Amino acid sequence: MLSEIKSLEPQLKQILYGCVEHVQATKAALYLSASENLNDKSYELVTQYRFVDEQRKLVKASDDLVDRLAVKRAPFYVNGLGADQRFSEMLFRQGTDRLLATPLFSRGRLVGFIDMRDKAGKKPFDAPDVQAAQKIADEVLALLGSRGLFGIGPIALAEQPQKPAPSIEHLPQVMTAAPAPAAAVSSPMEISPSATRAINAARDFMAKRQLMQVSGKRVLTERDLEVVRLLLPATLAIPGAVLACFSAIGHLNNPQSLVSIATVMDDAMEMLQTHLQAWLRRANQPHMTGKPTVIYPFGQQVVPVSASGISTILSAPVNATSVEGLVLTVAFERTVEAQAQRGLHIFLRQVEQSVDTAIAASSGRNDRQIIAEKLVEPDFQRYPELAEHCRAVSVIAQRFAIQLDLPPTQVETIRLAALVHDVGMRLLDYDRLYKRPNLTAEELKGLGEHPIVGAALVEPLLGPEIAQAVLRHHERVDGRGYPSRLTGTQIPLSSRIIQICDAWVAMTGDTSYQPTVSREVAATRLRDAAGTQFDEQLVQRFLKSLGELGA
Repeated sequence: MLSEIKSLEPQLKQILYGCVEHVQATKAALYLSASENLNDKSYELVTQYRFVDEQRKLVKASDDLVDRLAVKRAPFYVNGLGADQRFSEMLFRQGTDRLLATPLFSRGRLVGFIDMRDKAGKKPFDAPDVQAAQKIADEVLALLGSRGLFGIGPIALAEQPQKPAPSIEHLPQVMTAAPAPAAAVSSPMEISPSATRAINAARDFMAKRQLMQVSGKRVLTERDLEVVRLLLPATLAIPGAVLACFSAIGHLNNPQSLVSIATVMDDAMEMLQTHLQAWLRRANQPHMTGKPTVIYPFGQQVVPVSASGISTILSAPVNATSVEGLVLTVAFERTVEAQAQRGLHIFLRQVEQSVDTAIAASSGRNDRQIIAEKLVEPDFQRYPELAEHCRAVSVIAQRFAIQLDLPPTQVETIRLAALVHDVGMRLLDYDRLYKRPNLTAEELKGLGEHPIVGAALVEPLLGPEIAQAVLRHHERVDGRGYPSRLTGTQIPLSSRIIQICDAWVAMTGDTSYQPTVSREVAATRLRDAAGTQFDEQLVQRFLKSLGELGA
């Protein structure tokens, strides 16, 4: 590694952490030219985050990734092993399946690149990630330019004469600070890591504010879609409606949420997606690439919904004032009559008002959401498995609470409590003990304190109700749980719900601390523990609702 680069490694690593903060990549690596001579076209790994491949510490211009960046001269992403055969083998060998790469260009030469992998939550990389990655690349180039490396830096067009400093004699006599001694002046790149993070966060915030001022709306997020999906089942009350779907336009996968009066057959799903693709083409929108989340508010009925039972499909944009990019699609079993058309029109207007109300309420809870996320990940995803587990439990617990027809405020409490239910683990040697077999009795006792530690962390920030849900999520209905050996309904309902979802994710999740089992085995274990460890009625409802929960 070049000696000048070696001296900058701490600052480069700090910039690279932005890949985790702003792109949510779980792994990242920075490569720079191995020589000051950019014609050499070999690139060396200079710093990384959780990503080391012994075969790729030095890569040449013939490398597929380098070649793609050099030719296209722009960031690109690959989501899935089969998305681009050119990178399939490399991704497979490295145990990853999503890639986002950003080139570092200066004066027409490829100085290096940033290689990011596997976005958190198993989400695909998309357009906003590309923009965030480009800002991180610009920070790297700015740092290199400040040291004059690789010929990066501004080129003076002409010598500018030095202007004398203006006299202060004619200015109003106000108190001014004395100038600092010359020796105390530091380089603008020598600021502390905490200051760097604050600056980056401020830039990110202001950029979003500027975009909001321009458009007046924000693109619907997947979190927003979780909020508005609560409105979707009411669509099935329109005469003749058998399917209804919300689609969030403007994302790579255009996430969808779909409700149906009965089990949806493959041909009906294909018919719906074909209609949507045609509608998107006419609206000059990107094609759908993801699969919808299907909810059955009335259960999976014996008589399914098939293509032969659908006569008409209608799509219309939801013109809410707060967000854009939401489309409502309804499938009817018979030709739409005037009454149904009026019903759909009225419902669409009501949905627009309800979406604004729901989004406003959700935005009002953003502060608690931000706090919860910081509790889960305060230090650049030092424990990504723990964070991913908490998020998965939160999603399933929220959906289960909705299936139980709980009030929206209680659903929100359960969602947040599930998100932070294991935060106490961070302070209990989690990094040393995670996945380690044969823990001693003392180590197990220490880990068993995590509900108390978590509740203590959560209570002053998120309130006593969420703290109680965290504190009681390892109690058992038979009284043999911890920390207080509560029984039955003495345990808060939110804790009993989180406990079931926590166990399900632990048994079936890819990054669990215990060996993964099939859904069938996990369901059997829940049934066997119903009435002792878990609330029996809740287990029955949970297992009956697995299809709707997407668990």
